[in-house]
Amino acid sequence: MPVKLIAVDMDGTLLNSEKKYDKARFLQQYSQLQQRGIHFVAASGNPLYTLKAYFPEIANDMAFVAENGAYVVDRTQTLNYDHFSPEILQQILQDLIPDYAQNLILCAKDRAYIQHNVSEKTQQKLNIYFKQLQQVDDLLQVHDQICKVTLTTTQDDNQQILDNLSEKPYIQHTAAKMVSSGFGFIDLIIPNRHKAYGLQFLQQKWGIDHQEVLAIGDNYNDQEMIEMAGYGFAMANAVPELKQTAQYFAPSNEQQGVLEVIDAVLQNSSLQRYRKTK
Repeated sequence: MPVKLIAVDMDGTLLNSEKKYDKARFLQQYSQLQQRGIHFVAASGNPLYTLKAYFPEIANDMAFVAENGAYVVDRTQTLNYDHFSPEILQQILQDLIPDYAQNLILCAKDRAYIQHNVSEKTQQKLNIYFKQLQQVDDLLQVHDQICKVTLTTTQDDNQQILDNLSEKPYIQHTAAKMVSSGFGFIDLIIPNRHKAYGLQFLQQKWGIDHQEVLAIGDNYNDQEMIEMAGYGFAMANAVPELKQTAQYFAPSNEQQGVLEVIDAVLQNSSLQRYRKTK
């Protein structure tokens, strides 16, 4: 079936290791996609305001699946925003704050909240991914609609924190789901809220079948999106688990693999050359 929607992850997929992409080439592609009636969607675990900053020329004309599927926007219209209930959020925070207060980020629609006394090193890291940070004295006193609780980690403590979180009752009883983006963050999200879930709101609005979706990603939080899509691509630099799921492979993010695949779609070239061989 022809491709009618291209959904692309950001970190490790469209963006290279310097958080950049060939913008001039992409903007030409985007114009051609629009002329052909093919929708382009940025689908990421990042906040909406961070995603928009990567597309300043066209952000108000684009569609976004942000916050791992919890926040879906088409142009300036919000199609969906899911958030934790206050009761579940309090349960999570009361449990995590004693050990992880310095690691916690509470993600809301238009900002993220952190403790006021986080280290300068942590602050520098967060500034890359969270463009609207607000420091507070007490995370328990944040009265906002929180769609995601994020923990920042290091290579040294990432696995230990994952192991600790997996034992938490709210994880085991599915009040929250734990996902890793592989970039030094662990997200606690609402169960069944993932990128494929977010994309369905856009597919319904535009009348697009799963088989007409081309999705590209590189990490664990792309799994459902890649499984759902008729053309599910893993980047050459993707984690092994995603490569097992995907039916197609794109060149790495350092080689602008996403833009190569978009070119193939625009040129009506067969995507079979990207198909995984047994």
